[in-house]
Amino acid sequence: MILRSCLANLSLIVAFSASAMTQAAAEQVWELRRDRDGIQVHTRSVPGSPYDAVRTTTKLDSVRLSALVALIEDAEACPDWADRCAESYLLERLSDTESLVYTHNDMPFPVKDRDVLAHVTWTQDAQTLAVAMNSVATVDRMDEVSGRLRLKKAMASWHFTPLADGSVSISNAAHIDPGSPLPGWLTNRLLIEAPFETMKAFVAEVRNPKYQDAQLSFVQEPGQLMNSAE
Repeated sequence: MILRSCLANLSLIVAFSASAMTQAAAEQVWELRRDRDGIQVHTRSVPGSPYDAVRTTTKLDSVRLSALVALIEDAEACPDWADRCAESYLLERLSDTESLVYTHNDMPFPVKDRDVLAHVTWTQDAQTLAVAMNSVATVDRMDEVSGRLRLKKAMASWHFTPLADGSVSISNAAHIDPGSPLPGWLTNRLLIEAPFETMKAFVAEVRNPKYQDAQLSFVQEPGQLMNSAE
């Protein structure tokens, strides 16, 4: 979802998982590019790629893991918070923790719109209860749409990590090949402004009452772990 960034997600921010990176890429140093309103945006180079990766982080109090996951899982809500996301929907549900999600990203004229079909998977660490979403662009599962350039190399991730003080650390990372060169001004926007605005809107949208009581079979809350241990 990245340039969603879907994905999610930047709008064309389809952000990527560290586990999907090469060891060489993992050794690159993140550079802080923006620190505002409690949100940090970092970028770093990726060996073998002319395009930088981007990572956006923040911390949120009084939020359930299930609410955070439910917002990401609500594909059709993507335009409500992901920068440049024009349309998103669930193409196929493969299991409770695995799906195929289509996202269309509206790009400013004269740049051609991008879209991506992402293979999305969820995991949760049994000890820390940290939840991770990994998204990788897939091909040959859906015909390309006229007037849109299909992203074929896009990786994204979201990480929600419960902290000792009761808050949750939120991280969204992304690395994509846009398929063709982009103007410098747009590249800078997608690397800095878009992920910042996406994270800002995400933490606001997750407060929507429809996500507050979400119950997901594959997500265990920290309180549930404590109660089960008693």
